[in-house]
Amino acid sequence: MSQAWLVVVVFSVVLGLAGLVVASTEGFDPLSAIQSDYEAGNLTIDQKAILQITAIKKPEELPSKYQVSDLATGKIGFRTATPAILDIKNNWDRLSPSTQNLVSSYLVRPSATFTHDSPSGFFTLHYDTLGDDAVPTADTNGNEVPDFVERCAAYCDTSLTRHQVLGYRTPPPDNGFGGDDKFDVYFEEMEYYGYADPEGPGPEEWNDYYSYLVLNSDFIGFPPNNDPEGNVAGAAKATIAHEFHHCVQFAYDPGEPIWYMELDAVYMEDIVFDQVDDNYNYLPLFMNNPEKSLMEYSMHMYASFIWEMYLASHFDTSLMVSIWDGARYDDIFDVLSDTLWQEYGWSLDSAFAEFACWNYITGYRDDGLHYDEGASYPLVAIGQTHNTYPTYTHYSPADPAGYGACYIKFQRGTAQGNLRLFFNGDDSREWAAYAIKSVTDTQHELEKFVLTAGTYEGTLEIHAFNDYETVTLVGINLSEFSGAASYTYSAELFGDHAVSSVLLTIDTAIYSGSARDFEYQVFNTSPLDDVYAVTVLSDAGWIVPDVMDRFVLAGDSVILQVPIQPPVGTPLGESSELRFRATSKSDPDVYDEQTGWATTVLQHGDVNFDGLIDIGDLTDLISYLFIYGPEPQPVMESGNFDCDNGVDISDVTEMIRFLFMYGPPPVCNPF
Repeated sequence: MSQAWLVVVVFSVVLGLAGLVVASTEGFDPLSAIQSDYEAGNLTIDQKAILQITAIKKPEELPSKYQVSDLATGKIGFRTATPAILDIKNNWDRLSPSTQNLVSSYLVRPSATFTHDSPSGFFTLHYDTLGDDAVPTADTNGNEVPDFVERCAAYCDTSLTRHQVLGYRTPPPDNGFGGDDKFDVYFEEMEYYGYADPEGPGPEEWNDYYSYLVLNSDFIGFPPNNDPEGNVAGAAKATIAHEFHHCVQFAYDPGEPIWYMELDAVYMEDIVFDQVDDNYNYLPLFMNNPEKSLMEYSMHMYASFIWEMYLASHFDTSLMVSIWDGARYDDIFDVLSDTLWQEYGWSLDSAFAEFACWNYITGYRDDGLHYDEGASYPLVAIGQTHNTYPTYTHYSPADPAGYGACYIKFQRGTAQGNLRLFFNGDDSREWAAYAIKSVTDTQHELEKFVLTAGTYEGTLEIHAFNDYETVTLVGINLSEFSGAASYTYSAELFGDHAVSSVLLTIDTAIYSGSARDFEYQVFNTSPLDDVYAVTVLSDAGWIVPDVMDRFVLAGDSVILQVPIQPPVGTPLGESSELRFRATSKSDPDVYDEQTGWATTVLQHGDVNFDGLIDIGDLTDLISYLFIYGPEPQPVMESGNFDCDNGVDISDVTEMIRFLFMYGPPPVCNPF
């Protein structure tokens, strides 16, 4: 063991890392585990950096917590080496000098005995035929260059040409490192596909970096792919397209968010070598957990390449080139938002919401109108399925994080009529909601909920539910970079006729013995004209029961004036519950009901408490003030017509003005 790596192991043991235990190694990636422990506060940033470089360069010397138990059975094919290197370099100034020295001693270009230039002359490939890093030595054409190296050189040229055709910048020259200014590619025995190292600042005014590539020395035993030349060729092609794209990214800015750089690089695999489909190995990480954020820094970011597949399919592959041009001077995610709006008239939120809908239309649900390879993509996970109605209020079974989604399926079954869906997103987030109406497995219609600003509530009616096999609700958290939050939903069946109503009179004041009109509005919310029977009941008998028929056009409404009248002498403060109901005469099962209250209050000026202000009240008030008549009823305050501090001659004067000279009524009366 080298002295430097002995330091690593001793350092780790002293820190107590070797005693920690991992619950399971299935799908286990040491670098992801190291990142998770750091985020959980179990590692310092220096500890993390040392463990990261150990995992890439000397994985057998990792503490037991981060050891992979099945290395002897074949290679794992990890993809996280470049993000770890970027993470180290992005946090370089936070590392201690000793950690910087240790990491620097191993973040150096590999040494190799032989070189081979690619046919284009742009690349120099450095390789060995002996030792730990030896490449396969088969040489069928007898030119003393291993076939494996020649094929990798051709794959490099293909990747370069595709990038140039699309309009990307090429990586800047490396100032003679590697022997000249050609782009250098090395081979190394490791458990990773490969990695790209942004080695040093480039010549431009922005934050560009020159770089080099390191490829796995044989790609044997990696996950399967669909390349017609075999898994090894496919893994090499995918790695070269992916890692070279990282080097292209470095020509713009290696400091962009790592999660975006990774999904972008996986997307580029498909653009350069479409037939390989190595990226299919990652898609289940996205489709099985659609509630996870697009911005999550985990293995999920590799599966998130589907985001750029959507952008390329809906908009254009040139969009990705444009946003990297902008990323030279701004955050790439902000550039994407601005470019979508300026070039296509789309908001980033609207694009992501539609993207979430596209992700339902894959596998056997693919309709040939969305992803080019959608039929080969796995199905997105459905959080809950319902087939009986009504479906009472449920919380979303998974809470979507910012730029995540959760899917609820409603199966028609034997249901007849129409389906009404209710959606209500957590008020602390911004939301979008869609219904995907599926006539068959491969015929889909998208319809967007109109949500109330601030509360993110909305209702969507699907007419003729029996014409669809399923309707799927998609709830989408549009608060980017936010934590998880829930939404609630419910569903009910309804007929073609519909009605809603509202009680417009919101105060409850009424005078004993006097009628007051309460306003009740009836809405025809169906697509059909209708006649509604309106009934109003009072539990105290303050209304004569009646049925009022009103014709209302589809989408229109009518306001009814309903008189409510307590009997003369009803004491102040008495209340009656009022029930207003509108029923469709075309379908008596369709109705809406509102409940209100009426409460008797004092009417200033109604001195004799008969519900009116008239000459009788004036007579009684004069009698009380001047000839010792009875007090105003039911309380003295009823004689206070002018609403001052007592009952006196000024009340007589104001009442005379009101009754005979068009004066105002008492200003303190509630209506």
